[in-house]
Amino acid sequence: MQLRAYLAILRRFWPIILLLPLLAGGISLGLALRQPARYQATVRLMVTRSPLDAGASGVSLPALNDSYSWTTTDFILDDLALVVSSAAFAQDISAAVGDMSPASIQGGLSATVLHRSVYLSAVADTPEQALAVLAAATDALRTKGLSYWGRGAGGLDVATLDPPQAAGTVGGPRAALTGAALRAALGLAVAVGLAMLIHYLDDRLRSPAQAEQWTGVRVIASIPKE
Repeated sequence: MQLRAYLAILRRFWPIILLLPLLAGGISLGLALRQPARYQATVRLMVTRSPLDAGASGVSLPALNDSYSWTTTDFILDDLALVVSSAAFAQDISAAVGDMSPASIQGGLSATVLHRSVYLSAVADTPEQALAVLAAATDALRTKGLSYWGRGAGGLDVATLDPPQAAGTVGGPRAALTGAALRAALGLAVAVGLAMLIHYLDDRLRSPAQAEQWTGVRVIASIPKE
């Protein structure tokens, strides 16, 4: 099929190709602009397994103890993102913060592990709440530690590498416009595909070239519409 044939199909179904992207982009932009402002803050931590208390066991384990702490740190960090996003962790943060529900904390708190550093991100309704959630989360990891693994309180060394800065807004007009543009582009692709599908399913003759293709003979004349 030649390019002009494709263009003719698109011209024939221009209402669908025009309206579907406009609807997708307009609805997306309207919903995004109606959302209240949200704020995000991030802190970078270094989390490691605390060395065993050699004095309590009466056994001196200098090199082996250090190796053990680094080895078990890897297993702990594998589960840390799941712990931070859990309901139990959100319940402890809510008790410490006081003015936020566990559900809102659980929905806005996340952790990303890079090697042995941990990025904690909190999204909340106000900058103060986002910073308070990060402070409470850091303190919970430091004080309760391995209790989230069922191993008793403590057991983790938590050092703050990059303290949280002033919380920035999440979304905004620019993000809303970007999301609307992406959804409009997706709507355009769907509209073009829908136009091609309708044309494929349509078995009516619409042009002399189509008649020649179907019958295998040359068209020598045609009756105009008017």
